[in-house]
Amino acid sequence: MIEDKGPVFNSKILLFGEYSLMKGSMALSIPYEKFNGQLKFDSKSYNEKSKHFSVDYLGEYLDFLEVNNLGEILDLPTFKSDLEHGLYFKCNIPISYGLGSSGAIVAAIYNAYSLSNESNNLEELKSIFSRMESYYHGESSGLDPLVSFLNSSILITEDNNLKTISLPKETDQKSLDMFLIDTKSSGETQPLVNWFLKEYEDINYRHKIQNQLVPINNKCIVNFLDGNHEALIKDLRTLSEFTFENLNPMIPASIKSIWKKGLETGNYSLKLCGSGGGGMMLGFSDNLKNAKHELQDYKIHSL
Repeated sequence: MIEDKGPVFNSKILLFGEYSLMKGSMALSIPYEKFNGQLKFDSKSYNEKSKHFSVDYLGEYLDFLEVNNLGEILDLPTFKSDLEHGLYFKCNIPISYGLGSSGAIVAAIYNAYSLSNESNNLEELKSIFSRMESYYHGESSGLDPLVSFLNSSILITEDNNLKTISLPKETDQKSLDMFLIDTKSSGETQPLVNWFLKEYEDINYRHKIQNQLVPINNKCIVNFLDGNHEALIKDLRTLSEFTFENLNPMIPASIKSIWKKGLETGNYSLKLCGSGGGGMMLGFSDNLKNAKHELQDYKIHSL
């Protein structure tokens, strides 16, 4: 018999803020219900496909939590006992796809084993999640688990403050459709982050990030939240061009041609979904019919 250990936690999509967030920009991340995960008991459910969320894998994570003194926050003895009784994480979030699989599992474990999960302080929760998620990435902002845990869109403001927000409803302005494109390959975050930080040491590259990427990212967020789609479409094109020219290693070879084609035809704009390198990419279009025709060889998920 399968039993639940807590609720379902959704994946996330970082709409805006990839890489620029590391250098002081705004960011906007939202929950995505299509992919999710949930802690469950079922000793017979272990299989190779779910190894990243299996009893054995969670046992290794428990060791990390113990070594890093997270027993002051989490009820680790109960976590260990539950693992011995077949606890695992049932999940359909693709791993290394930029959709926050590690954030969802961190949120689920915190929800199930927190010694005091009544805190409403976003900064405090984000700090805890940063410590917990560092097992997966070496370093974590804690934003992904926060979005999953609260199941709410999170805005990081120019002053680096956190806010839960409601996304704007459709307006009478020019419509804008959002979608995900599956690159059919996974991407590893840390090597790409290392590449970016190395490039950032160069003063010319640093100026490009601070004077071009950060401002255009912030404009995208402001126009998106204001429902100003006409201005946003132009900003997205600029962001897509900047990424193609200055963050090209983050774009998988399998989609570089369609990334460029979007810039040429103007039927859609592509951007990174998280760190890039593989996984999902984000698309925006005010002409979805033409965009889907040009992207017919790729699997598309609507937002």
